[in-house]
Amino acid sequence: MKTDKFYSELVEWISAQLSREEPGYLLGVNGPQGCGKSTLTSALCERFTKKGKRCLTISIDDFYLTRAEQIKLAADHADNPFLQQRGYPGTHDIELGARVLRSLKSGDMNVSIPRYDKSLHGGKGDRLPESEWTQVEGGPELIFVEGWMLGYSPVDKKKLPNRHFEEINESLKNYEAWHRQLDGFLQLAPLDPHFVVDWRIEAEQKMRAQGRAGMSDVEIRAYVEKFLPAYETYLPRLEEAPPVLRNRRRIVIGKDRLPSELGG
Repeated sequence: MKTDKFYSELVEWISAQLSREEPGYLLGVNGPQGCGKSTLTSALCERFTKKGKRCLTISIDDFYLTRAEQIKLAADHADNPFLQQRGYPGTHDIELGARVLRSLKSGDMNVSIPRYDKSLHGGKGDRLPESEWTQVEGGPELIFVEGWMLGYSPVDKKKLPNRHFEEINESLKNYEAWHRQLDGFLQLAPLDPHFVVDWRIEAEQKMRAQGRAGMSDVEIRAYVEKFLPAYETYLPRLEEAPPVLRNRRRIVIGKDRLPSELGG
């Protein structure tokens, strides 16, 4: 199957890196919302576990601000439509994320990983209490860190689509605290960034089908379409200046979320 070949090639690529690096290897995975980052990293982690590697996958979504903090951020920036809900740069707890990544990279034997539940508050989401965070023991050797905007960096102000992006662009400077810790970087680049709308609607539908609360199709479409300007603004910059130059790979994917015949 095409999927198996895709996974096998990535396992080979990553294995070559692990043979040269110290344990606590942080591999960043970038790709638009709904493109299959979590499915991919979980599948890869399963394969490495079978090979005897201690492996972990985490998402920058788990570093979102708490619901209370997000409400305050939205109120403090009431005129900025991009800061009214989770998602954009500025809506994450940078220090929390940096602290967790440092602990994992240094091989700490007991690390507490925050968890964020997107189904809470009618789909608006919230971070779970610390008593429900994931306890990781034993010092994982390979850590996948995935996120839709992982690796994005500020652009020249002349390239910003509107004045509201000035705050977003400024906030991106803080994410260097995460990027500098990455050892490798994998980018899943869609043939068309607009695929994200259908992908994200599909993901929300699956969540609702599991009995979890979520946004309606109309709400999720409006939510996701707010991110299209970010892809148009920052993807070119990501390709010019990725956070990791060594151990970097870019894969063009089609609407089926698999490598496209038109690029690689």
